[in-house]
Amino acid sequence: MKFIKRLPLLSLFLILTGCAGYQVGSTLPENVQTVSLSIVNQTEEPSIEVDIMKALRAEVQMDGRLQLVSSGEADAVLKVTLNDFKLEAIAFDRRRGSLAREYRMVLRASSVLYFTDSGEVILESPELLGESEFPYAADLTTAKLGALPEASADLARKVISLVTTAW
Repeated sequence: MKFIKRLPLLSLFLILTGCAGYQVGSTLPENVQTVSLSIVNQTEEPSIEVDIMKALRAEVQMDGRLQLVSSGEADAVLKVTLNDFKLEAIAFDRRRGSLAREYRMVLRASSVLYFTDSGEVILESPELLGESEFPYAADLTTAKLGALPEASADLARKVISLVTTAW
């Protein structure tokens, strides 16, 4: 009878101690401590690489596992290629002739992390997406500019997470 009363406590103890040694690993080799960033814009959307570079820098600094340096000093280079920029209408106003009232911005990119000295590929991802949803304003260009930082941050989180975290 005493055992049955203590069973929930024992179960909780076993669960908690079982998780005590859990640790998130890293996909990075030990000799990669510094990285430089390179972005190639192959889309028809001008200058989006500026926002994406800003977001990547912020994400690397926030993660803290890599130090950003210039390409000549880096152990590795993280090259992100922007392959597609798309706006998708996702909500419509039927009263105004099915005019789009909400859009989704999709940034499609690929990334490769390689050693600076040898060019040997450490990690490659053929497709990553950064997305943001935004309402249509009177001026679509202004609305796009407002949504780009969020889509860039989403893409940057996915790129850096892929590079630094192994489950």
